[in-house]
Amino acid sequence: MGLLVLVLVPNREAVATGFLGVIAVLGWVFVGTYAYRNRWRDTDGGRVVMQLMLCLTVICTQGMLTILTDYQYPAREVIRPLLLLGIALAVLDLLLTMVRLQNLQRGERR
Repeated sequence: MGLLVLVLVPNREAVATGFLGVIAVLGWVFVGTYAYRNRWRDTDGGRVVMQLMLCLTVICTQGMLTILTDYQYPAREVIRPLLLLGIALAVLDLLLTMVRLQNLQRGERR
């Protein structure tokens, strides 16, 4: 469906903006549903999934805010790098958690 939209809609910028908006909305639905329906705090995996999804959702929301305000909202030059740093740290935490859990599983199998 997304590729069809990309082919049929001549304004690529509008398509990209639409996809960004959809990602932001779906991200907030995921974060809210995951927070409400799951015990995500109980496991390392649950915490890193929530952390990463929250960071990705916030950066997509920030992107939509940037587009909707024509790049003119206050403190954008500070907020944007901080959000990108948050995503980098969340991905690093995801990687470290994965390696630690894999090492624990290998130790249990021996």
